[in-house]
Amino acid sequence: MGLSIDRNIQEIPFYPKAAKYGLDEGWAKLASNENPFPPSPKALSAILDALLSVNRYPGNDLDLRTIISGKYGLKPENVVLGDGSDELIEIVLRAMKHRERNRVIISEPSFAFYAIASKIYGYETVKVPVVDMKVDLLTLSRAVDERTRVIFLNNPLNPTGTIFENDPFRAFLEAIPSDILVVVDEAYGEFAESRAFPGSYRYIDQFPVLTLRTFSKAYALAGLRIGYGIGEVSLVSFLERTKQPFSVNTAALVGAKEAMLDEEYLKKVLVNNQKGKKFLYNAFTQMSIEYVPTEANFILFKVGKEAETLSRKLFDEKILVRWMGAYGLPEYVRVSVGRAEENERFAEALKKILQ
Repeated sequence: MGLSIDRNIQEIPFYPKAAKYGLDEGWAKLASNENPFPPSPKALSAILDALLSVNRYPGNDLDLRTIISGKYGLKPENVVLGDGSDELIEIVLRAMKHRERNRVIISEPSFAFYAIASKIYGYETVKVPVVDMKVDLLTLSRAVDERTRVIFLNNPLNPTGTIFENDPFRAFLEAIPSDILVVVDEAYGEFAESRAFPGSYRYIDQFPVLTLRTFSKAYALAGLRIGYGIGEVSLVSFLERTKQPFSVNTAALVGAKEAMLDEEYLKKVLVNNQKGKKFLYNAFTQMSIEYVPTEANFILFKVGKEAETLSRKLFDEKILVRWMGAYGLPEYVRVSVGRAEENERFAEALKKILQ
């Protein structure tokens, strides 16, 4: 066509979408860390009722922001909503754009969209390797220079499921200049069981911190694409100025509201995850497979040089997992915690393949 395409865009890989495989209901979908259960019945009922008003633009999001802020003991003005956490990541990069300061720091590996979005918005990305499958906060702080604008932290870390703890996190914040925004993506935060998990929202009035959370995982609304950010009031106001109007759809707004209010549903999801983790830990141990203990709803396990082949063989069994070659971990596979029957099916297939 003769169009000149920015090299940063040309270098971005296509994101693998399971839909391209034409997956039907016979599959065990354990690759994308989704909630294996349908959403809360109360959320589903609200979503169905909302369909009658989709001829109108989404209404005021104050109700949802009030419920979210109440959960954390904050004000609605502390909350910004987004079309999934991905939009919030883009909002940050748009709002923080600076002519001289165009550097983003992330851990490697971590959620792939940090680096992708940074490329799209013209940032230079500095990647700091994890140590023992954990975010290395000390090395991250040492990577900061006069060009650093944003730091993305993932806690629990995707794809390892590990966390950094409260005391090291506070020390990290104290070492970071106050004109650098620290974005802490806690997409899997609801699943974290450790008492040392920091809950970064507690620091929003002391340090330049933005906490990201999502309704895609524990609340089972991945298909509606809705997430939220928590920050100091003036920061949230600043971010809101770069956000598209009506980016969060009507069904997502009402569904997320009822999902957060349904605490019994969330408890059931978390109990299933705890039981599923224990089952998979035992299965890996019995097969002498090395795995990384997780604070999330997925487990990273080591297979060796046959990891990619193993994931393909599981695919042939209609079990979808994620080979970690794209994350720089070619000897590892990541499996999401599913329903009990899905976990059993995965373990049986894995044992058969490894025999």
